[in-house]
Amino acid sequence: MATLRYLTSRPLLPLSLAIMIAGRLPAADGEQANAPATLQLPGWLRALRDDTPAAQPQQTGHDPATPAVVPSGGAEPAAARVRQVADWNDPRPPSPTTATVTQAAAVTQAPPKPAAAASGFRRWISERVASLPKPMTAAPQAEAATADAKAEAATPTATAEPAKPTVNAPVAVTPDEMPTLSIDPASFRGALPGKTTRAELDATWGPREPVAEGDAEGVATWKIAPFDRVEASFKGDTVATIRIKLAEPMAVADLARQLEIADLRTVDIRDQQNDVIGEVYPERGVILSLEPGTRLATAILIEPLDPNAFVLRAEEELDSCSAYALADLQYALQIDPDHVRAHRMLLAMSSSQGRWTDALAHAEALARLDPDSPLVRLRHASVLLALDRQAEARTIVERVQAGPDQQPLVAAQAARLLGRAALAGKAPDHRAAVEHFTAAIKFAAPLLTKPNSRLEGPVREILLDAHLGTALAIAEGTWQQKSRVIPKWIVRSETLVKEFTGEESKRQVLELQLCRGVLAVAAGSTESIEPLPWVKRMLELRDRMGDTVADPWRRRQIDWDVGQGLSDAITAAQIRGDASDMLDNATLTAAYLERGSEQRELTDREQKDLGDLMFRIGILHSLQRGDHATAVTWFDRALPLWVGNERFARDGELGRLGESYVSMAISYWQVERREDALELSRQGVDLMVTAVDEGQLEERALAVAYGNLATMHAEQGDYEQSRNYAEMASRAEASAASTIR
Repeated sequence: MATLRYLTSRPLLPLSLAIMIAGRLPAADGEQANAPATLQLPGWLRALRDDTPAAQPQQTGHDPATPAVVPSGGAEPAAARVRQVADWNDPRPPSPTTATVTQAAAVTQAPPKPAAAASGFRRWISERVASLPKPMTAAPQAEAATADAKAEAATPTATAEPAKPTVNAPVAVTPDEMPTLSIDPASFRGALPGKTTRAELDATWGPREPVAEGDAEGVATWKIAPFDRVEASFKGDTVATIRIKLAEPMAVADLARQLEIADLRTVDIRDQQNDVIGEVYPERGVILSLEPGTRLATAILIEPLDPNAFVLRAEEELDSCSAYALADLQYALQIDPDHVRAHRMLLAMSSSQGRWTDALAHAEALARLDPDSPLVRLRHASVLLALDRQAEARTIVERVQAGPDQQPLVAAQAARLLGRAALAGKAPDHRAAVEHFTAAIKFAAPLLTKPNSRLEGPVREILLDAHLGTALAIAEGTWQQKSRVIPKWIVRSETLVKEFTGEESKRQVLELQLCRGVLAVAAGSTESIEPLPWVKRMLELRDRMGDTVADPWRRRQIDWDVGQGLSDAITAAQIRGDASDMLDNATLTAAYLERGSEQRELTDREQKDLGDLMFRIGILHSLQRGDHATAVTWFDRALPLWVGNERFARDGELGRLGESYVSMAISYWQVERREDALELSRQGVDLMVTAVDEGQLEERALAVAYGNLATMHAEQGDYEQSRNYAEMASRAEASAASTIR
């Protein structure tokens, strides 16, 4: 078998002639040569190959003419070191089928500058990559490269840094499978509230007690040993509730064991003084009535299953286990499909967890059930924005703005959403975004002067997003004095977080939003903030949050946010010309995003962007290390995110997608996955032809793709197909020559 290699930067022969010389097509005299065939990279990936450092020892020193993310050198302060959180960092291999969203960096990058002994970005990141789970067992060449890297790391440098702690890859406790509720409505002596009739009750329980003075109308009483008395209330002709008065107060734990409900999750009922007066067991329809301030039960109330009980328990457990809360809320809707509070909570949960289909369904249900709530309609608009349906989102927000008696908080939220909508899409309107964010700040800022602790969190969240959105619009737009203006908006954003007076856990959420926002600004312009200090701050914060966040699903959300921030940091490093350690940084970013996406439903854009990141990692393995075995494991994870993804067509990137398929096929060919390589190459050509027809790609770009197919078919012994593709490649090259003339 001929050895396949990348084409070096030399003039291209006509493809048919090149293949004949390589010995893959029969020559005119019928003889075949034995020179190796060549698979070529598309032009934009050849540029990446030529600009990517090979797997060799790095040079020392720093190029002062090229800005780095952070100046190298100097020991890392002790405050920057991270504490290992065992239950959140215990490594396990990531799922090969998970996907996520991130603003992945473009595949092309600036030429790397010589790296210092520990480059700026890597000084913080590389220690976390050390124990990162690998997608598969390394191939021999990858193991050799790893050995070389270890030897290189052991080489003394001029400025040795102190040993850093080892921090594992981002791994949260795996959530249990979606819990199922043990629904079994309680009954008493054969009577089941909501089912049993008056006549059935009289026949089973016998004569009633005489009606005493003061007894409620519609309530019947029985003397049933060993209880003080038993009461039944009726709704029409059916038993509504059964109340069993105990002869003596009894400890809740003992009573629950006797009733065989001790293993169920409960929720407290409190009075206006916040004293617990009842213990609810929603799956049984049982409420234990308690003496205020004690854990002694005085009565047992049995009623039909109540959706409010499930919603109440979901509210109590939302921060500790959102999976249980989700199960409760979903069952509440089974009992009452129009329960507004359940829909509201599920809309908020689904939005924060990235389950967009569910979020949209609940938003649309609330539009029918609660059409007059402006905050619900604004939440609906935010879901549409996440789904890239900007026009529909704007329509909803503008209707809210046109409504009567608009409250300041509603006005601020509406303006903030319009600002984000202006930044979305293919043609962002940066000036309009700044105007909308300014209006949001104007409406929200006065609310901080009012002593309302309940509003402080939402108000600061709106203000923080408006400040960061303004900084992002300035960074990405055409404005003067960016380097002077943007830091001021960042300082104001920091102040909003520092002055928060609420719970520490909520302050941490705001700080994570701050770090993510600043890194997005850093990715928007080289004239904005430097990313490395914010990467450090974000990763330290993520580890601190491990001490307070008990919910596994919430931990996934945090890892998702961290992964998005790291993705922006990679982009920021690239636009500053820092391509050092790109493979390590991208691999760590992918680990966070994959972990964070395990409970998410990714949009087309999110899948496209994560696929870009996976593809980039694979290409770097292929180009830097010649490690095609590892490269295809990343391509295997990228392809499911791209196949059938309509985002490429909407963004006018079918040509780039096709070229990516062609380049991936090289690695599949090298690891003897020949059918996969041929199919990818054919799919890539089809996409590129469509892009040429639509004017998105020049025809000459097809020359490499056709040439690779000619080489592959020749190695398979299908010389007729090989000739056909070689001729097509020659015509594509000829079109380029005629264009130049």
